[in-house]
Amino acid sequence: MPSRKPIYRRTFITSTSLGVLALCKGSHGADPLHRVGIRRCRRYRYEEIHEQLSQLFEQIGGIPDLVRGKTVSIKVNLTNVRPNPVYTLPAIETVYTHPLVVLASCTLFHAYGANRIIICESMTRNDETKAIYNACGYNTAVFESMVPILEWENTKNKGTGGKYHTLPVGENAYAFTSFDFNHRYVETDVMVSIAKMKNHDICGLTLSLKNMFGAPPNAIYAEPGKESTTSAKGALHSGDKNTQMPGVILPVLHPGEDGYRLPRIITDICRARPIDLALIDGITTMSGGEGEWNGKQLGLAIPNVLIAGRNPVCTDAVAAAVMGFDPQGAGWKKPFPNAENTLKMAADRGLGQNDLSQIEVLGLEIAQARYTFMHGKKRD
Repeated sequence: MPSRKPIYRRTFITSTSLGVLALCKGSHGADPLHRVGIRRCRRYRYEEIHEQLSQLFEQIGGIPDLVRGKTVSIKVNLTNVRPNPVYTLPAIETVYTHPLVVLASCTLFHAYGANRIIICESMTRNDETKAIYNACGYNTAVFESMVPILEWENTKNKGTGGKYHTLPVGENAYAFTSFDFNHRYVETDVMVSIAKMKNHDICGLTLSLKNMFGAPPNAIYAEPGKESTTSAKGALHSGDKNTQMPGVILPVLHPGEDGYRLPRIITDICRARPIDLALIDGITTMSGGEGEWNGKQLGLAIPNVLIAGRNPVCTDAVAAAVMGFDPQGAGWKKPFPNAENTLKMAADRGLGQNDLSQIEVLGLEIAQARYTFMHGKKRD
Protein backbone atom coordinates (compact mmCIF):
# COMPACT_ATOMS: atom_id res chain seq x y z
CA MET A 1 0.00 0.00 0.00
CA PRO A 2 1.25 3.57 -0.63
CA SER A 3 2.66 5.44 2.33
CA ARG A 4 0.33 7.93 3.99
CA LYS A 5 3.21 10.36 4.16
CA PRO A 6 3.88 11.78 0.69
CA ILE A 7 7.39 11.43 -0.67
CA TYR A 8 8.71 14.30 -2.73
CA ARG A 9 11.33 13.94 -5.45
CA ARG A 10 13.66 16.53 -6.90
CA THR A 11 14.33 15.95 -10.55
CA PHE A 12 16.53 18.05 -12.80
CA ILE A 13 15.86 18.28 -16.50
CA THR A 14 19.06 18.83 -18.43
CA SER A 15 18.44 19.08 -22.14
CA THR A 16 19.43 21.77 -24.60
CA SER A 17 15.80 22.42 -25.47
CA LEU A 18 14.74 22.96 -21.87
CA GLY A 19 17.82 24.29 -20.20
CA VAL A 20 17.87 23.39 -16.53
CA LEU A 21 14.47 22.97 -14.92
CA ALA A 22 14.11 21.87 -11.31
CA LEU A 23 11.27 19.62 -10.28
CA CYS A 24 10.89 20.10 -6.56
CA LYS A 25 8.42 19.95 -3.74
CA GLY A 26 5.55 22.28 -4.58
CA SER A 27 2.71 23.75 -2.60
CA HIS A 28 0.29 21.22 -4.11
CA GLY A 29 2.51 18.19 -3.60
CA ALA A 30 0.28 16.66 -0.92
CA ASP A 31 -2.77 16.79 -3.21
CA PRO A 32 -3.25 13.34 -4.79
CA LEU A 33 -4.59 15.04 -7.92
CA HIS A 34 -1.11 16.49 -8.43
CA ARG A 35 0.64 13.13 -8.28
CA VAL A 36 1.88 11.59 -11.50
CA GLY A 37 3.54 8.19 -11.68
CA ILE A 38 6.06 6.93 -14.23
CA ARG A 39 6.90 3.24 -14.59
CA ARG A 40 9.28 1.42 -16.90
CA CYS A 41 7.59 -1.12 -19.18
CA ARG A 42 9.73 -2.59 -21.96
CA ARG A 43 7.35 -4.68 -24.04
CA TYR A 44 3.72 -5.28 -24.96
CA ARG A 45 3.29 -8.34 -22.80
CA TYR A 46 0.08 -8.54 -20.79
CA GLU A 47 1.63 -9.80 -17.55
CA GLU A 48 4.29 -7.10 -17.52
CA ILE A 49 1.85 -4.31 -18.35
CA HIS A 50 -0.58 -5.54 -15.70
CA GLU A 51 2.15 -5.57 -13.05
CA GLN A 52 3.45 -2.11 -13.94
CA LEU A 53 -0.05 -0.60 -14.06
CA SER A 54 -0.86 -2.17 -10.70
CA GLN A 55 2.24 -0.51 -9.24
CA LEU A 56 1.47 2.74 -11.00
CA PHE A 57 -2.09 2.91 -9.67
CA GLU A 58 -0.82 2.10 -6.19
CA GLN A 59 1.74 4.89 -6.41
CA ILE A 60 -0.68 7.63 -7.42
CA GLY A 61 -3.29 6.28 -4.99
CA GLY A 62 -7.07 6.24 -4.82
CA ILE A 63 -7.87 4.25 -7.96
CA PRO A 64 -9.76 1.39 -6.25
CA ASP A 65 -11.97 3.93 -4.46
CA LEU A 66 -12.39 5.87 -7.70
CA VAL A 67 -13.87 2.92 -9.64
CA ARG A 68 -15.41 0.65 -6.97
CA GLY A 69 -19.12 0.11 -7.66
CA LYS A 70 -18.97 2.63 -10.51
CA THR A 71 -19.56 2.79 -14.25
CA VAL A 72 -16.25 3.53 -15.99
CA SER A 73 -16.02 4.91 -19.53
CA ILE A 74 -12.63 4.60 -21.25
CA LYS A 75 -11.76 6.82 -24.23
CA VAL A 76 -9.07 5.14 -26.32
CA ASN A 77 -7.18 6.59 -29.28
CA LEU A 78 -7.95 4.83 -32.57
CA THR A 79 -7.49 8.00 -34.57
CA ASN A 80 -8.98 7.83 -38.07
CA VAL A 81 -9.37 4.03 -37.70
CA ARG A 82 -6.69 3.48 -40.35
CA PRO A 83 -4.64 0.52 -39.07
CA ASN A 84 -1.66 1.19 -41.32
CA PRO A 85 1.85 0.47 -40.01
CA VAL A 86 4.54 3.08 -39.43
CA TYR A 87 7.72 1.75 -40.99
CA THR A 88 8.19 -1.69 -39.41
CA LEU A 89 5.70 -1.43 -36.54
CA PRO A 90 1.91 -1.94 -36.65
CA ALA A 91 -0.58 0.79 -35.78
CA ILE A 92 -1.23 -0.61 -32.28
CA GLU A 93 2.44 0.00 -31.44
CA THR A 94 2.76 3.42 -33.07
CA VAL A 95 -0.57 5.17 -33.72
CA TYR A 96 -3.21 3.61 -31.47
CA THR A 97 -3.59 3.06 -27.76
CA HIS A 98 -2.31 -0.52 -27.50
CA PRO A 99 -5.08 -3.04 -26.69
CA LEU A 100 -2.98 -4.74 -24.00
CA VAL A 101 -2.65 -1.47 -22.07
CA VAL A 102 -6.44 -1.11 -22.23
CA LEU A 103 -7.03 -4.76 -21.34
CA ALA A 104 -4.71 -4.63 -18.32
CA SER A 105 -6.44 -1.44 -17.16
CA CYS A 106 -9.86 -3.04 -17.53
CA THR A 107 -8.87 -6.17 -15.59
CA LEU A 108 -7.52 -4.00 -12.77
CA PHE A 109 -10.68 -1.86 -12.68
CA HIS A 110 -12.73 -5.06 -12.60
CA ALA A 111 -10.60 -6.41 -9.74
CA TYR A 112 -11.05 -3.11 -7.88
CA GLY A 113 -14.82 -3.62 -8.04
CA ALA A 114 -15.97 -1.53 -11.01
CA ASN A 115 -19.61 -2.27 -11.80
CA ARG A 116 -19.48 -1.63 -15.55
CA ILE A 117 -16.75 -0.71 -18.07
CA ILE A 118 -17.33 0.75 -21.53
CA ILE A 119 -14.61 1.25 -24.15
CA CYS A 120 -15.38 4.26 -26.35
CA GLU A 121 -14.15 5.82 -29.56
CA SER A 122 -15.75 7.94 -32.26
CA MET A 123 -15.09 5.84 -35.34
CA THR A 124 -14.90 6.99 -38.94
CA ARG A 125 -16.32 3.70 -40.22
CA ASN A 126 -19.87 2.44 -40.31
CA ASP A 127 -19.13 -1.24 -39.64
CA GLU A 128 -20.68 -3.08 -36.71
CA THR A 129 -19.08 -1.79 -33.51
CA LYS A 130 -17.15 -4.88 -32.44
CA ALA A 131 -16.00 -5.48 -36.00
CA ILE A 132 -14.36 -2.05 -36.05
CA TYR A 133 -12.56 -2.64 -32.76
CA ASN A 134 -11.42 -6.07 -33.96
CA ALA A 135 -10.11 -4.52 -37.18
CA CYS A 136 -8.05 -2.12 -35.05
CA GLY A 137 -6.38 -4.97 -33.14
CA TYR A 138 -8.75 -5.14 -30.17
CA ASN A 139 -9.79 -8.78 -29.83
CA THR A 140 -13.22 -8.22 -28.34
CA ALA A 141 -13.71 -11.90 -27.50
CA VAL A 142 -10.52 -11.97 -25.40
CA PHE A 143 -11.49 -8.73 -23.65
CA GLU A 144 -14.94 -10.06 -22.78
CA SER A 145 -13.59 -13.41 -21.57
CA MET A 146 -11.35 -11.59 -19.08
CA VAL A 147 -13.66 -8.69 -18.19
CA PRO A 148 -17.29 -9.90 -18.19
CA ILE A 149 -18.64 -6.43 -17.28
CA LEU A 150 -17.19 -4.91 -20.47
CA GLU A 151 -19.14 -3.14 -23.23
CA TRP A 152 -18.19 -1.37 -26.48
CA GLU A 153 -19.49 1.82 -28.03
CA ASN A 154 -18.91 3.68 -31.27
CA THR A 155 -19.59 7.23 -30.12
CA LYS A 156 -19.69 8.77 -33.63
CA ASN A 157 -23.42 9.49 -33.16
CA LYS A 158 -26.29 8.70 -30.73
CA GLY A 159 -25.29 5.05 -30.71
CA THR A 160 -27.00 2.75 -28.25
CA GLY A 161 -28.38 5.62 -26.19
CA GLY A 162 -30.91 6.87 -28.72
CA LYS A 163 -30.30 10.57 -27.98
CA TYR A 164 -27.54 13.08 -27.39
CA HIS A 165 -26.76 14.58 -24.01
CA THR A 166 -25.61 18.18 -23.59
CA LEU A 167 -22.87 19.10 -21.11
CA PRO A 168 -22.01 22.75 -20.37
CA VAL A 169 -18.46 24.07 -20.48
CA GLY A 170 -18.94 26.67 -17.76
CA GLU A 171 -17.84 30.27 -17.46
CA ASN A 172 -15.20 31.77 -19.73
CA ALA A 173 -15.46 29.12 -22.43
CA TYR A 174 -13.05 29.59 -25.29
CA ALA A 175 -14.99 28.30 -28.29
CA PHE A 176 -18.14 26.41 -27.18
CA THR A 177 -20.52 26.97 -24.29
CA SER A 178 -21.54 23.29 -24.39
CA PHE A 179 -21.10 20.06 -26.31
CA ASP A 180 -23.47 17.27 -27.25
CA PHE A 181 -22.14 13.80 -26.43
CA ASN A 182 -23.03 10.16 -26.90
CA HIS A 183 -24.65 8.88 -23.70
CA ARG A 184 -21.57 6.86 -22.71
CA TYR A 185 -19.70 10.07 -21.83
CA VAL A 186 -22.56 11.29 -19.64
CA GLU A 187 -24.17 8.20 -18.11
CA THR A 188 -20.95 7.28 -16.35
CA ASP A 189 -19.26 7.89 -13.03
CA VAL A 190 -15.60 7.81 -14.07
CA MET A 191 -13.98 9.10 -17.26
CA VAL A 192 -10.63 7.53 -18.18
CA SER A 193 -8.51 8.81 -21.07
CA ILE A 194 -5.96 6.23 -22.26
CA ALA A 195 -3.79 7.98 -24.83
CA LYS A 196 -0.76 7.22 -26.94
CA MET A 197 2.39 9.27 -26.30
CA LYS A 198 2.85 11.09 -29.62
CA ASN A 199 3.54 14.39 -31.29
CA HIS A 200 0.75 16.08 -33.19
CA ASP A 201 1.14 17.92 -36.48
CA ILE A 202 -1.05 20.81 -35.29
CA CYS A 203 -1.03 20.80 -31.48
CA GLY A 204 2.56 19.64 -31.02
CA LEU A 205 1.60 16.93 -28.53
CA THR A 206 -1.28 14.48 -28.39
CA LEU A 207 -1.73 13.03 -24.90
CA SER A 208 -4.68 12.56 -22.53
CA LEU A 209 -6.27 15.98 -23.14
CA LYS A 210 -5.99 15.85 -26.93
CA ASN A 211 -7.38 12.31 -26.86
CA MET A 212 -10.74 13.77 -25.77
CA PHE A 213 -11.00 15.72 -29.03
CA GLY A 214 -12.41 12.44 -30.35
CA ALA A 215 -15.25 12.38 -27.80
CA PRO A 216 -17.82 14.71 -29.44
CA PRO A 217 -19.77 12.79 -32.10
CA ASN A 218 -18.70 13.02 -35.72
CA ALA A 219 -22.34 13.20 -36.77
CA ILE A 220 -22.56 16.71 -35.30
CA TYR A 221 -19.02 18.04 -35.41
CA ALA A 222 -17.81 16.63 -38.73
CA GLU A 223 -20.75 16.67 -41.13
CA PRO A 224 -23.63 18.12 -39.12
CA GLY A 225 -26.91 16.35 -39.70
CA LYS A 226 -25.42 13.11 -41.03
CA GLU A 227 -26.07 10.39 -38.47
CA SER A 228 -23.95 7.81 -40.33
CA THR A 229 -20.94 10.00 -40.96
CA THR A 230 -17.61 8.49 -41.93
CA SER A 231 -15.76 11.78 -41.61
CA ALA A 232 -13.42 13.12 -38.95
CA LYS A 233 -14.15 16.35 -37.10
CA GLY A 234 -13.62 18.84 -39.90
CA ALA A 235 -16.12 21.32 -38.51
CA LEU A 236 -14.15 21.55 -35.27
CA HIS A 237 -10.86 21.93 -37.10
CA SER A 238 -11.88 24.72 -39.43
CA GLY A 239 -15.30 25.89 -38.30
CA ASP A 240 -18.50 25.71 -40.29
CA LYS A 241 -19.97 28.88 -41.77
CA ASN A 242 -23.17 27.16 -42.86
CA THR A 243 -24.18 25.20 -39.76
CA GLN A 244 -24.70 26.42 -36.23
CA MET A 245 -23.13 23.63 -34.17
CA PRO A 246 -24.66 23.18 -30.69
CA GLY A 247 -23.11 25.54 -28.15
CA VAL A 248 -20.74 27.20 -30.61
CA ILE A 249 -19.74 30.75 -29.69
CA LEU A 250 -18.65 31.61 -33.22
CA PRO A 251 -18.96 29.21 -36.18
CA VAL A 252 -15.48 30.27 -37.30
CA LEU A 253 -13.02 31.68 -34.76
CA HIS A 254 -10.06 32.20 -37.05
CA PRO A 255 -10.72 30.96 -40.58
CA GLY A 256 -8.13 28.35 -41.45
CA GLU A 257 -6.29 28.71 -38.13
CA ASP A 258 -6.78 25.26 -36.65
CA GLY A 259 -3.76 25.90 -34.41
CA TYR A 260 -5.77 28.65 -32.78
CA ARG A 261 -9.00 26.66 -32.62
CA LEU A 262 -7.91 23.19 -31.51
CA PRO A 263 -6.23 24.00 -28.15
CA ARG A 264 -9.26 26.08 -27.16
CA ILE A 265 -11.76 23.46 -28.26
CA ILE A 266 -9.82 20.67 -26.52
CA THR A 267 -9.86 22.70 -23.30
CA ASP A 268 -13.60 23.33 -23.63
CA ILE A 269 -14.27 19.62 -24.25
CA CYS A 270 -12.29 18.62 -21.17
CA ARG A 271 -14.12 21.18 -19.06
CA ALA A 272 -17.49 19.85 -20.25
CA ARG A 273 -16.46 16.19 -19.82
CA PRO A 274 -13.66 16.15 -17.20
CA ILE A 275 -11.09 13.36 -17.14
CA ASP A 276 -10.89 11.47 -13.83
CA LEU A 277 -7.86 9.32 -14.69
CA ALA A 278 -5.24 9.91 -17.39
CA LEU A 279 -3.07 7.05 -18.60
CA ILE A 280 -0.43 7.36 -21.32
CA ASP A 281 0.89 4.44 -23.34
CA GLY A 282 4.52 5.24 -24.08
CA ILE A 283 5.93 1.74 -24.46
CA THR A 284 6.50 2.08 -28.19
CA THR A 285 5.23 4.87 -30.41
CA MET A 286 6.44 7.36 -33.02
CA SER A 287 7.66 10.94 -33.06
CA GLY A 288 7.14 13.77 -35.49
CA GLY A 289 3.37 13.38 -35.88
CA GLU A 290 0.23 11.49 -34.87
CA GLY A 291 -0.30 9.00 -37.71
CA GLU A 292 1.17 7.33 -40.76
CA TRP A 293 -0.44 10.05 -42.89
CA ASN A 294 2.27 12.45 -41.63
CA GLY A 295 4.69 10.72 -43.97
CA LYS A 296 8.46 10.97 -43.89
CA GLN A 297 8.60 13.43 -40.98
CA LEU A 298 7.84 10.47 -38.67
CA GLY A 299 10.32 8.39 -36.73
CA LEU A 300 9.92 5.37 -34.47
CA ALA A 301 10.22 5.97 -30.72
CA ILE A 302 10.72 3.44 -27.92
CA PRO A 303 10.31 5.32 -24.59
CA ASN A 304 9.36 2.13 -22.65
CA VAL A 305 7.18 3.99 -20.14
CA LEU A 306 3.68 4.09 -18.75
CA ILE A 307 2.52 7.34 -17.14
CA ALA A 308 -0.63 7.93 -15.09
CA GLY A 309 -2.25 10.57 -12.91
CA ARG A 310 -5.60 11.70 -11.60
CA ASN A 311 -5.27 15.12 -13.23
CA PRO A 312 -4.86 15.20 -17.02
CA VAL A 313 -2.98 18.51 -17.23
CA CYS A 314 -0.46 17.38 -14.60
CA THR A 315 -0.11 14.01 -16.32
CA ASP A 316 0.37 15.53 -19.76
CA ALA A 317 2.86 18.05 -18.38
CA VAL A 318 5.02 15.24 -16.98
CA ALA A 319 4.66 13.27 -20.21
CA ALA A 320 5.73 16.33 -22.21
CA ALA A 321 8.84 16.66 -20.05
CA VAL A 322 9.59 12.94 -20.52
CA MET A 323 9.39 13.60 -24.28
CA GLY A 324 12.02 16.33 -23.86
CA PHE A 325 9.65 19.30 -24.10
CA ASP A 326 8.85 22.23 -21.83
CA PRO A 327 5.17 21.93 -20.80
CA GLN A 328 5.13 25.70 -20.15
CA GLY A 329 6.61 26.55 -23.54
CA ALA A 330 5.22 29.41 -25.59
CA GLY A 331 2.70 28.73 -28.31
CA TRP A 332 3.73 28.87 -31.98
CA LYS A 333 7.23 27.77 -31.04
CA LYS A 334 8.70 24.28 -30.57
CA PRO A 335 7.30 21.93 -29.33
CA PHE A 336 4.11 23.77 -30.39
CA PRO A 337 5.24 25.20 -33.76
CA ASN A 338 1.78 25.27 -35.31
CA ALA A 339 -0.52 26.06 -32.38
CA GLU A 340 -1.07 27.53 -28.96
CA ASN A 341 0.14 25.48 -25.97
CA THR A 342 -2.92 23.38 -25.05
CA LEU A 343 -1.49 22.65 -21.58
CA LYS A 344 -1.28 26.37 -20.84
CA MET A 345 -4.79 27.01 -22.15
CA ALA A 346 -6.14 24.19 -19.95
CA ALA A 347 -4.18 25.40 -16.91
CA ASP A 348 -5.49 28.93 -17.43
CA ARG A 349 -9.04 27.58 -17.15
CA GLY A 350 -8.29 25.72 -13.89
CA LEU A 351 -8.08 22.19 -15.31
CA GLY A 352 -4.73 21.45 -13.67
CA GLN A 353 -1.06 22.38 -13.42
CA ASN A 354 1.45 22.54 -16.27
CA ASP A 355 4.09 23.84 -13.83
CA LEU A 356 6.32 20.88 -12.96
CA SER A 357 7.30 22.44 -9.63
CA GLN A 358 3.69 21.93 -8.50
CA ILE A 359 3.56 18.25 -9.46
CA GLU A 360 4.72 15.30 -7.35
CA VAL A 361 6.42 12.75 -9.60
CA LEU A 362 6.54 9.17 -8.31
CA GLY A 363 8.37 6.12 -9.61
CA LEU A 364 10.95 6.99 -12.23
CA GLU A 365 12.30 10.52 -12.21
CA ILE A 366 11.73 12.52 -15.38
CA ALA A 367 15.45 12.53 -16.14
CA GLN A 368 15.52 8.70 -15.87
CA ALA A 369 12.50 8.29 -18.12
CA ARG A 370 13.37 10.89 -20.76
CA TYR A 371 13.24 9.87 -24.39
CA THR A 372 13.67 12.90 -26.60
CA PHE A 373 11.12 13.14 -29.40
CA MET A 374 11.48 14.96 -32.69
CA HIS A 375 9.61 18.23 -33.03
CA GLY A 376 6.85 18.50 -35.55
CA LYS A 377 7.62 20.62 -38.59
CA LYS A 378 6.58 24.25 -38.89
CA ARG A 379 3.90 24.57 -41.53
CA ASP A 380 4.45 26.81 -44.52
